[in-house]
Amino acid sequence: MTPRIRLLSALLSERGVLALLVASQILAFLYTLISATAFWQSLGLTSLFIHFTAFLSLAVIAIVRHAVEKRSDLIEAGILISVFVLCTVVTSTAFPYGFTLLGWIDEAKIELSLWRNIAICLCIITLFAHFLAIFTDNIRKVKALSQAELEALHARIRPHFLYNSLNTVAELTHIDPNAAEKSALALADLSRAAMSTQNIVPLESEISLCKAYLALEQWRFAERLRVEWELDSVLGDVLIPALILQPLVENAVSHGVEPNPNGADIRIHIHCSKRTLTVVIFNSYDAKLKPTHQGHGIGISNIRRRLALHYNQPIDFKTEASQDSYTVSFSLPL
Repeated sequence: MTPRIRLLSALLSERGVLALLVASQILAFLYTLISATAFWQSLGLTSLFIHFTAFLSLAVIAIVRHAVEKRSDLIEAGILISVFVLCTVVTSTAFPYGFTLLGWIDEAKIELSLWRNIAICLCIITLFAHFLAIFTDNIRKVKALSQAELEALHARIRPHFLYNSLNTVAELTHIDPNAAEKSALALADLSRAAMSTQNIVPLESEISLCKAYLALEQWRFAERLRVEWELDSVLGDVLIPALILQPLVENAVSHGVEPNPNGADIRIHIHCSKRTLTVVIFNSYDAKLKPTHQGHGIGISNIRRRLALHYNQPIDFKTEASQDSYTVSFSLPL
């Protein structure tokens, strides 16, 4: 389920604060341009007043946000407007005393009328809240579409996985019926893990799924399938999107081991640092040999798209092909 984008949370985001800062400065400039004679001095004091009011309001909203985050959008908008009006009352009352003590109010000839400031604040913040609500609604729609596409891609990879695994069992029935029976039981356990509805899984679970899949293929290819794992001793509690590693390992088997009578070497390297998880999957490959079947062609493109959607940022995902090897590597932020 896509998390809901809250109005107050959007205001406290980097883009929300920047938008408020720009809107405040534009308001200060327009007000000074219309009413002031000592332009630059008045602009400085007016900007100070408006920015102080804006950031005081943000501080109050940051404090009360968690108490009202489960309320409706209408209540959130009402709280947003009320906080800004209340802070305007406070600053409109406090600033004249400060300006008088500093001797600024007479020089700049700034009239801080309480009701005038409240009226201006009410109009501006209502308009700002309206546009902010439109923005958050658009973000919700974009995230909902991305989540729907992500779930569709995730659902699409499962039949691809089961199709190839069933092919393995079918081939074993002709070669070794006893092994076929055992592989069918192993496939049942494997399918249970693959059909899980979880979108995020521990890295160790994904590695276990890959090992179970390779064990299933080992019955079919025997010594032709040579696998080497290079794993960090401590992987920690790293979470990754489900069914990311297994399709890549399956791709290495289908294009490296299966078409080659001499088999192929597969090396899987997984390194975890403080900020990055790096995965490299290498398989030896004979470019002269054609794959025994073309498959669905969705493995790598599916994973590339799912990672981009999940992390909402460009992912360093690379494929390198030569005459004798094929390598897939990617890095994920932690």
